[in-house]
Amino acid sequence: MNTVKKIGENIRLLRLKKELSQEQLALHSGVNTSYLGQVERGENNPTIHTLEKIANGLEVPIGSLIGDSELTDCVEKNKKTVLAVFNPDDLKQLMIDAIKTSTMKSRSETDTTNTHNDEEEKR
Repeated sequence: MNTVKKIGENIRLLRLKKELSQEQLALHSGVNTSYLGQVERGENNPTIHTLEKIANGLEVPIGSLIGDSELTDCVEKNKKTVLAVFNPDDLKQLMIDAIKTSTMKSRSETDTTNTHNDEEEKR
């Protein structure tokens, strides 16, 4: 993997680790959102100044964007951590499924509460 792609991958992994969207990181960094996406995909070669802005937005040393020691340490400390990159359609489906599951769970809890309240009213 070439250096530009490796830097982009490191930025993406650090962003996901901090649970930030591209838009949130762009805002924190003062970098254009579409430009950040190009950097993450390795399509654009960022300047040192831009890397410094992104590192500040991620609250990490600039070296962690270039090297992978922090990411390796993260994986070594928690073998159960799985980092995945989803395409937009997969991410959209994942969000829809999460909302459906959350809604069904909420309805189930409401039904249980209502049943419990009905039983108390009968007494």
